[in-house]
Amino acid sequence: MKSSWVGLGMCALLAGYSSAAMAAEIKIGAISLNQVFQEYQKVIDSNTALEKEKQQVKTMISEMQDLEKTMEHLNDQGKEERRRQLKAKQEDLQRRTTEVRKNEDRILREILKDVEQVSAELRKKEKFTLIIDDRLVISGQEDLDVTKKVIDGLNAAYKNQPAAKSK
Repeated sequence: MKSSWVGLGMCALLAGYSSAAMAAEIKIGAISLNQVFQEYQKVIDSNTALEKEKQQVKTMISEMQDLEKTMEHLNDQGKEERRRQLKAKQEDLQRRTTEVRKNEDRILREILKDVEQVSAELRKKEKFTLIIDDRLVISGQEDLDVTKKVIDGLNAAYKNQPAAKSK
C-alpha cells in the first residue's frame, strides 16, 4: 500500500512539473479589433467609399420623396406615369441598397482575412502560441497587446498593394 502512495505521489509531482513546463512555453498575444478598425488604412478608405455609396442611396430616397410630394397636383394620367417612375426608382433603390450591403459584407470579410493573415505571420515570427481578440481577456499583462504590430503589418501590406487606392 505504501508503494502505491509513493507511486501516486511521483505521478502527481511529474504531472505538476510537466504542466508548469508547458505553461512556461505558452506565449499569448492580444489584439484590439476596435483599434484595428480605427487605424487600418484599408478600413478608412473603404468607409469613405461606402459613405459615398450610402449618400447616393439617400439622394435616391430624397428624389422619390420629391416625386411623391408633387404627385397630388397631377391629373390621373400624370399620376399613373408618376407611379411607374416611382416603381422604377424603388426597384433601383432596392438593387442599390443590396449592392451596398454586399459591398460592406465583402469588405468586412476582406479586412478580417487580412487581420487573420497578418496575425498568423506575427504569431509564427514571434513564436506566439495564440493571438486572441482583447475583448476575451479579462485580466492580463500589458505586454500581451500586439495590436500596434498587427496594424503596422496591415498598413504596410495595404500600402504595397498596387490597386490599394483604386478600390
